[in-house]
Amino acid sequence: MSSYLDTIYFREEYGENDYPQLLCNHIVQEYFARGADVTGKTVLDIGSGKGNHLVGFSRNGLEAKGLDKQDECVEILKEFEIKPCNLEEEAIPWPDNSFDFLYTKSVLEHVCNTTNFIKESLRVLKPGGTAVFMTPDWRSQQDFFWDDYTHVKPFTRKGLQNAAIINGFESVDCSYFYQLPIAWEYPWIENFFPVFNIIPDMFKWRDKDESDFRTLIRFAKEKMLLCVGQKPL
Repeated sequence: MSSYLDTIYFREEYGENDYPQLLCNHIVQEYFARGADVTGKTVLDIGSGKGNHLVGFSRNGLEAKGLDKQDECVEILKEFEIKPCNLEEEAIPWPDNSFDFLYTKSVLEHVCNTTNFIKESLRVLKPGGTAVFMTPDWRSQQDFFWDDYTHVKPFTRKGLQNAAIINGFESVDCSYFYQLPIAWEYPWIENFFPVFNIIPDMFKWRDKDESDFRTLIRFAKEKMLLCVGQKPL
């Protein structure tokens, strides 16, 4: 029997030049460190999955810990502390004010109880700590959002921003995010991405099962939402 991870996240991407590592480097530099030294500080990865981002954050000097409701994810990387939790109804199994940073990617859309998810994220952050929430942008991904049958709630930019504000975060900024490293280095290049919208979605994929995709075409068409907020001092 195939597992969720093997079906949806079948690539093994732990290398220093693989996408998860490049994304962690970007998140640390742009949203966590902001010019400061983060060595030894703590980050919680909610929905840590195969642990790619735990590895990525640890290479940046952070003490990374994970949280996931799937047993296979809790047991996947023995060198990291990963705890089980279902944020539909449970509290995060760490005390208040435990982490300097919190990160979650492609998890919010799998949870109906957004309020518990965000309030618990706020609770375990230290005062002044930073959280980064990433989830698919409904407007650019609605045609295939439900291809993952475990998706239960889509978000728009305004909806995610308001969810963070209403549930206690401050200095909230929610923006569109392209999953292409070239756009992080040269933000102006995003102005050309709308051109890719004229390319039919069928050309994003190389095979009929849609298990292999053309990176540039797909991620120039599909946007993520990236919401950053701080816990009040």
